[in-house]
Amino acid sequence: MRIQQPYSRFATAAEVMTDEFQSVIRVMDEITVRHNLPDHSDVNQERYPWAKGLLNVPAFYAARMWEYPFAIHSAELQDGMLCADIGCGMTAFTIYLKEIAKCGVIGVDPDAFESGLRYKGHGVSREFIRKTGLEIIQCGMEAIALPSNRFDRVFCLSVIEHLPPAAARRGVQEMARILKPGGRLIITVDVNMHSDITRPLDLVWESGLLPLGEIDLQWPARRFGIFCDGKQPADVFGLNLIKRDYWVEPQYVSPSGGKDAPLIPHWAIPGLRRPTNGSAHTRPRWRRAAGRLKRATAVLFQK
Repeated sequence: MRIQQPYSRFATAAEVMTDEFQSVIRVMDEITVRHNLPDHSDVNQERYPWAKGLLNVPAFYAARMWEYPFAIHSAELQDGMLCADIGCGMTAFTIYLKEIAKCGVIGVDPDAFESGLRYKGHGVSREFIRKTGLEIIQCGMEAIALPSNRFDRVFCLSVIEHLPPAAARRGVQEMARILKPGGRLIITVDVNMHSDITRPLDLVWESGLLPLGEIDLQWPARRFGIFCDGKQPADVFGLNLIKRDYWVEPQYVSPSGGKDAPLIPHWAIPGLRRPTNGSAHTRPRWRRAAGRLKRATAVLFQK
């Protein structure tokens, strides 16, 4: 069932309380308790006061009360679809894809260990894999060890904001690569009014994929939580992107004739660009030098 809202939008506590979202939350809660997954009750109380009393113990991270239903509903899953959960950790979400949605699923996480828990469920233990029967491979998202054009749905929930910009850029390109034409990439990221922890539209540009439907960039009136990037406030944005099957010329071809340029798929365009060490919006060096000179001159005239 499609949510009657833009496919890409901000999280709100009000949407968490809807019947549509609560139906998914209840199942995720049951899975978390049944598998005794990592407990986030303490941080939930500090960061998301509105979530008090909504989850049992152990409790999954409260922001996922929006992220999980957003991902499930906007993916419009069907039995037998093949899904990849990138940066999966040990969460109810991957289990849900297998047990409830009846999808084939492969989890991807760079951190593997034998048993027990690490901080708030980061990484995946081999004990967890044995108990759940999940297929999880150990690798980073910068080089995902999965074949191209394979997956109907790829999910990456609250992972990208923890990565350096270069790794995030390469990661979304890799996720686009493994997605099959017509497939969807569902991403959620932390965003902050006071810092550039992530820029959702940059992720669209760097992925080479296309937005599915409307992107609603209007900030909600109320903040989602009280922690993000070490600062207040916290917000979350969800993206729903699609891989179309069309090809483009990477070079200009004169309309008067000449040899046609070889075509490339649209999602491969970001790979043509030379990576930068800083922001893509960094001003040319001569402009930065001119700006410094202007400021220095202003200081001299003030003396």
